[in-house]
Amino acid sequence: MKATKILFLLILVLFLGMGSLIGIYTDYLWFEMIGYTSVFTTILQWRLLTIIPGFIIAFVFLYLNAKIARDSISKILAEKNIPYEKIDNLSVLIGIAAFSAFFGLIFSGNWRTILLYLNGTSFGIEDPILMNDIGFYVFELPFLHMIRGVLFGLTIISLVLVLVLYIYRLEPVFQDESSSAADDEDFYSLKSGPSAGEVLEKLPAKVLIHLSALLALLLALIAFGFFLDRYDILFSQQGVVAGAGYTDVHIRLPILNILTILSLLTAVALLANVKLKNIKIPVIGVVLIVVFFLASSFVPNVYQQFRVEPTEFQLEEPYLEYNINYTRMAFGLSDIEERSFDVNSDLTLSELENNSEVTENIRIWDRRALEQTYRQLQQIRTYYTFDNVDTDRYHTEDGYRQYMISARELDTTQLAPEARTWVNERLVYTHGFGVVMNPVSTKTDDGRPVFVLRDIPPVGEFNVSNPRIYYGEITNDYKIADSGKAEFDYPSGGQNVFTQYEGTSGIVLDSFIKRLLFAYTFSEPKFVLSEYMNDNARLMYRQQIMERTQTIAPFLEYDSDPYPVVYEGKVYWIIDAYTTAENYPYSETYSGTNFNDINYIRNSVKVVIDSYEGSVDFYVMEDEPVVDTYSNIFPELFKPFSEMPPGLQEHIRYPKDFFRVQMDLYQNYHMTSPETFYNKEDAWEIPREVYRGGSIDMEPYYMITELPNGGELEYVLLQPFTPRNRENMIAWIAARCDEPYYGEIKHYELPKGELIYGPTQIESRIDQDPDISEQLTLWGQTGSRVIRGNLLVVPIGNSILYTEPIFISAEESEIPELRRVVASSGQRVIMGETLEESLQMLAGGTIVQEDGEVIEVSTATRNLAQEALDHYNRAQENLREGDWAAYGEEIDQMEEVLNQLAEGVQETNTSAT
Repeated sequence: MKATKILFLLILVLFLGMGSLIGIYTDYLWFEMIGYTSVFTTILQWRLLTIIPGFIIAFVFLYLNAKIARDSISKILAEKNIPYEKIDNLSVLIGIAAFSAFFGLIFSGNWRTILLYLNGTSFGIEDPILMNDIGFYVFELPFLHMIRGVLFGLTIISLVLVLVLYIYRLEPVFQDESSSAADDEDFYSLKSGPSAGEVLEKLPAKVLIHLSALLALLLALIAFGFFLDRYDILFSQQGVVAGAGYTDVHIRLPILNILTILSLLTAVALLANVKLKNIKIPVIGVVLIVVFFLASSFVPNVYQQFRVEPTEFQLEEPYLEYNINYTRMAFGLSDIEERSFDVNSDLTLSELENNSEVTENIRIWDRRALEQTYRQLQQIRTYYTFDNVDTDRYHTEDGYRQYMISARELDTTQLAPEARTWVNERLVYTHGFGVVMNPVSTKTDDGRPVFVLRDIPPVGEFNVSNPRIYYGEITNDYKIADSGKAEFDYPSGGQNVFTQYEGTSGIVLDSFIKRLLFAYTFSEPKFVLSEYMNDNARLMYRQQIMERTQTIAPFLEYDSDPYPVVYEGKVYWIIDAYTTAENYPYSETYSGTNFNDINYIRNSVKVVIDSYEGSVDFYVMEDEPVVDTYSNIFPELFKPFSEMPPGLQEHIRYPKDFFRVQMDLYQNYHMTSPETFYNKEDAWEIPREVYRGGSIDMEPYYMITELPNGGELEYVLLQPFTPRNRENMIAWIAARCDEPYYGEIKHYELPKGELIYGPTQIESRIDQDPDISEQLTLWGQTGSRVIRGNLLVVPIGNSILYTEPIFISAEESEIPELRRVVASSGQRVIMGETLEESLQMLAGGTIVQEDGEVIEVSTATRNLAQEALDHYNRAQENLREGDWAAYGEEIDQMEEVLNQLAEGVQETNTSAT
């Protein structure tokens, strides 16, 4: 009967494990195909290896305790001459083995923690309190917490197990002892119950020794927990800033030291109690532990409130400095170079002419509006789509130019319902086709982008000899290429062009066994039933590039915005990858878009994916401890950046997600003085801009420019800042994207005693301009919607230029058209049909038409227009202050100036005629 049960259990385990075994094998085939077998085997072997110690630890721990309890019970019952039924050893063994196997599987989930501990590298930086290297907190401390948690959990389980066994199996002994006690004691003694000492006296020695040993181990592990908590105070969030504050160091840390010692002493007392049989000492120890533990929950708060807060800055100053320095180091802010930027408020024509390459690359296309335009003009067929529009730059014959770019991907969910068959969705429609590009600063007369790469097959100024996109941002379903069924390539007139995949990607389904295994994996019998499934068929899955990279390297964090690059006739994707940590002492914890509770981050890796071959390459951008540790674990995964093809190196860029994290923190952490930081005297915030009638945070944006004192045209990621609760601009930060300066961040501080208009103020000036406001209102009342695109702050020489595109979109069929471009130097606001026209009017007072005719605007006319605007602005200020008399005077003076302006314009028109 027992043999039958065992056989049944083995069959059940085999059946349940079959799916896992198939999954392991198919994953092995996938990793082998993509060239990262070593990564797969390393992770798999450590998952399996960690099951074994987890199983052994749990099995030995539980079985040893169960055996001690079983033997003790047998001897005690035999000594008392009490008949008993022996415990079924096989049942106990099977039960403990099953639980241990389950425990081993759970324990294997800690493979990453174990590998980081075994391969951890030094940061070369010590914390200022306990003087440990940062690597101890990042790599070793999580491992120690894990070991302590595992042992603590097993001890609790063992304690419960042996208590149940003792209570259940020794019930006759306890009943006998109770009966004897009832005979010997009078009514009042019975009512009060036996003392703890009497209980210990009557408790069998073997039971007492066993329970005392387990309780002592439990107390020792509690002591170890308190000891580790000492390190955790360096991540405390309870003080004035992140990290251990004055109260943590002078109150919490001593309490934790006392709790550690008390717990150890109590553990020793429990062991000694086996001989002494005096429960008072352990009880006193436990009581003291409880008292100090409770004290740790309120004494620090009381101390903080009554001792620290009255003189908070004086006491917290060194800890504020620690927090500032370590946060800046953890988030890559300590190397930001600060410079002053003396602004010239009058943007001159000569400045524009001297910076023509900058103005030619000012982006007037908002990606959000352009996405819809691309879909309407270049989607070609319903089953194609553009998931996202990115910006990138290319070296061309015309110079260094910035472009908008998007890949045309396949979306089979948009096929007609009757066409959504398995053959069509998996074998025929397998790939997207081509990319679309347009310069960022030009438009057609009717407000559409000027395409430099368009249509199917792609035509234009860039060579894309292989435009097929098998791997992209939206493909989530598997495809089967190079099968017996021709693949749809692209539409051509009234016919379709077909192709066969000629690459090396995909798992070759060259045997019936493989097709059968994947039929099981994807729950699709057509893998073995379809006549198109020949030995050349290639199964492609995990085609979504984010899923693809995360499967290979799940220990990295990835940027939310992959971007396509046209290189040597093919389309590649570049994804920024990050190494992060949660245990960096004294560093502020950050939670935001794509990141949760991190206090260390580096953009250590660039990932390049071939959209046709599906190959994935991980290039290390910088040597830092976390990526160095992973390089030790996976030596064949990472490549040095120098091995990236030079043509792709030209397209790396400082990632937005990383920059957002840094800038969110830099709002406060640009202040390096503890007193200034404590008082938040110079706190900044990210400006707001207008989009679709609402106010949103201004995103960082890429642009080609010449940094002050830089001397070279380069690609940067820029973010303006305003003072907190103010709208004037206080600084702008630029992250450099081009080699050899990649990763450098420049901080340009604006004069604090001078008004430099911020983005919100420029938005207000656009709203207040009567001509612009009237035009926008008129457009918005004719069945169209006005979309105001990204407002950009563009440093030009020593001046600041502001630009904002104006789009018009029909309400029913939305194809946003770029109708106007607003430009401002702060003093003036101009709206022209093109960026070039707006800049000419803003600085030079002339408009050069396409036929070469120059329309002059006299200096006197410009001066009068500026004077009228000044009167208008002062009138608005008086209106807000309720000074009606001054308001009336300014309006009268503005009227006089406008009359003079009208006379001047009339004279100009007459002389021109």
